Amino acid sequence: MTEQSQPSDPTSDASAEQVATTPLAPASPVEVRSAGEAGALIEQASHDLRSSLNAIQSWSYVLERSVESLTAPAQRALDGIRAGMQQQLALIEEMEEAVRLLIDESRPAWQPVDLRAAMTQAIADRRPAAEARGVTLAPLDAAIDGASPDQGFVVDGDSLRLAPLLRHLLIHCIWRAPVGGVVTAHLKAEPDHVKVRITDSPPVEAARAATRVSALSEFFERRMPAGGAPTSRQSSALLLTRRMVELHGAVLSAEGEKSPDDHVTVCISVRFPRKTAA
Repeated sequence: MTEQSQPSDPTSDASAEQVATTPLAPASPVEVRSAGEAGALIEQASHDLRSSLNAIQSWSYVLERSVESLTAPAQRALDGIRAGMQQQLALIEEMEEAVRLLIDESRPAWQPVDLRAAMTQAIADRRPAAEARGVTLAPLDAAIDGASPDQGFVVDGDSLRLAPLLRHLLIHCIWRAPVGGVVTAHLKAEPDHVKVRITDSPPVEAARAATRVSALSEFFERRMPAGGAPTSRQSSALLLTRRMVELHGAVLSAEGEKSPDDHVTVCISVRFPRKTAA
């Protein structure tokens, strides 16, 4: 027996159309904690990257122990692998800290900070990274110029961001230094400012130094290159340094020191005001 179709009900069709076209009622608002999610993401990514490096390190150890006597080239290759792994581990650590600082929206906690002590600690913290890179990190060179003795090297600083600022500035200069090179930090106390200056590159020809100083100056001042030229890429450490420097009301600049043989060493300087406006 064939089932007869029932006539359609206009009211039921209208109801169906209304249901189909009416947007769903919004669910209860859920706060999206983007800072927390970004922190979790960088933490997991760091863990994954470290896991790969740990595996490489384990296999290099097995390789070294499985061969009774390595030839000189093979030994140099293993030493290079170890040095490269140490550099990558340091870079992962810096990237993890940089992301956390960039997404941190907490208000600065201003307090007097002795830049000489902070810079000395930053040098100590980054000396292992310099050694892994094959670079010498010289002791801090500090001098007072016209500043009253009671002021010394004290500035207003944010307790959570000043130390990472100095470490990231050092690590940028360490990465740019040649193997066997020397990175030197200088501190100069002035009446209204304390200036930190760090060697950024080995001595190069004057023309190359001028190009480097120009690119750094555009980056520090957030200027677009003239003539529509592409923006020069800078290291992640320097990107974070610029952000932290601006937060302190300090000024970043690039300088060139000329040597007797007409070569120029590029330096990065930060002038910290003694009193920072809130």
